[in-house]
Amino acid sequence: MEFKYEEPLTGFSDGLVVLKSYHEDFLERGKQLLQLAANIKQNGMNEDYANQCMEAYCHYSHATHLHHRDEEQSLFPLLLGSSVLVDGMIERLIMDHEEIEESWSKLAKQLSNPGTITNFDYFLHQATEFEKILREHLIREDEDFSPQVKKILTSEQIKQAGEKMAELRHLTV
Repeated sequence: MEFKYEEPLTGFSDGLVVLKSYHEDFLERGKQLLQLAANIKQNGMNEDYANQCMEAYCHYSHATHLHHRDEEQSLFPLLLGSSVLVDGMIERLIMDHEEIEESWSKLAKQLSNPGTITNFDYFLHQATEFEKILREHLIREDEDFSPQVKKILTSEQIKQAGEKMAELRHLTV
């Protein structure tokens, strides 16, 4: 079976739409990840669950990194210096990225080699921790940060952010 990363969207003409699409994808996949971990705990590992682990590993390995790069290289530079509040929010979001990456690295070791998952309670704990940290980050972005971004950025800047995100993926808009 081949595992290939697929973008959760097709267009990059609006940087905020890109971020929203990733957020929706992460929230849905988080539910799937927790269900997978619960199923493995209840039933043990099997070939289907192993394939789901590899698919989750492939997706998160790419999507999480791309999403953080999108924010840090395409969006945050447009906002830095616009206000003390926004600068503080950006600092917090970058700290979140580091925490997410640290949690992901622990879970990734297990997902990338599902045959080594033998402590099902620990696997469920790691999946729950990762999903919780990522979900809290997404909520912080959607409820606190995004409204500030919409007040500050012009439609041209939002378009530029989307174009930069496409560029980071070697895509054309």
